[in-house]
Amino acid sequence: MSNELNVCVENQQAGKLFQEDEEFVFRYSNATPSDQFVSLTMPVRRKDYSHRQLHPIFEMHLPEGYLLSIIKKQFAKITETDDFGLLKLLAPNIRGRIEYTRNDQLEKPPLHLHTLLHSGNPDLFEELVSRFALRSALSGVQPKVLAQLENKATLRLDDFIVKAWGQDYPALALNEYCCMLACQYAGIPVPEFYLSDDESLFIMKRFDLNDDGSALGFEDMCVLQAKQREDKYTGSYEQVAKTIKTFVSPKNKNRSLEQFFKMLVISNVIQNGDAHLKNFGLVYESSESVILAPAYDIVCTTAYIQQDIPALTLAGSKKWTSRKQLERFGVQVCELTASRANILYDECLNALKKLSPYLTDRLAQNPNNQQQMVLEHLQALIANETAS
Repeated sequence: MSNELNVCVENQQAGKLFQEDEEFVFRYSNATPSDQFVSLTMPVRRKDYSHRQLHPIFEMHLPEGYLLSIIKKQFAKITETDDFGLLKLLAPNIRGRIEYTRNDQLEKPPLHLHTLLHSGNPDLFEELVSRFALRSALSGVQPKVLAQLENKATLRLDDFIVKAWGQDYPALALNEYCCMLACQYAGIPVPEFYLSDDESLFIMKRFDLNDDGSALGFEDMCVLQAKQREDKYTGSYEQVAKTIKTFVSPKNKNRSLEQFFKMLVISNVIQNGDAHLKNFGLVYESSESVILAPAYDIVCTTAYIQQDIPALTLAGSKKWTSRKQLERFGVQVCELTASRANILYDECLNALKKLSPYLTDRLAQNPNNQQQMVLEHLQALIANETAS
């Protein structure tokens, strides 16, 4: 396996990534145009970009947690599985604005979205992993895989992130589905998402690919703050807001800051302790169209870790905070007026009130103990906030 990678942006070669003297080096090609940048933090220039570790924009493509362990187990005997080795292994199947070598052939006939939603097959996730592990450049410790599925209605192949849950986090698919519903009800942009009939799988369409197959740029906050993936729990929500103000296009700044504020409100009420740097990002078609990405990876973590705390600091502290303090954050950091912060907070509360009947209906359907635990915990958190 070659010790360098050709890096392409929008199907055109932009430069080379290679190792040299214990450093990772990215070098743009001489003819690379300025709009063919690999990252908002790495504009096109003649000077190399050298880094002791894999550059954050390339590291973003590496798997974590469950998928990382699966891939290392399968390939450790035949290739190096350090960061660069993993990237080279995954490179032929990485799809997006940044690509390496494409390999569009499916080894088996495609699965259907309908099958995942309605089959009830307990072994289906393992089949997905066996098919798509090397196509799944996904971060996060939760069992998940990036699968290409056919929509029966359109006969089109689309990319979906499929998540399962294990013994440590029972009913996690139901948990995430409820939290994403709350975001949707609050008017926060969200990707297309589903819950399988047996509630074992949460399925979300990739939001960085257009319907015509063209790719949007996507960079998470680790990339934009020049941090490695192990640093995703370091920093503050103030720094995230500052990053939004630095990179988001002027015409999208107010809308993005309002969305970020509402995402924080929802995460605070439902106690999402996993709102770290990799779970916020920016999407763009060009440097003039940068905007905050839709909400994703939002779950109630205190349903499993009773004393869990926020992933990042707010006002210098990692603790669940009051409405007053969050509205102050909205004014001082997100550039909202006091009245606008109040309106946006109320929109989030109304969304959570709208979610409550769904939780009540699900509890009336005699869920198992694990599902009941999650539903009742969410219901209690919402009731506590909306009553105050």
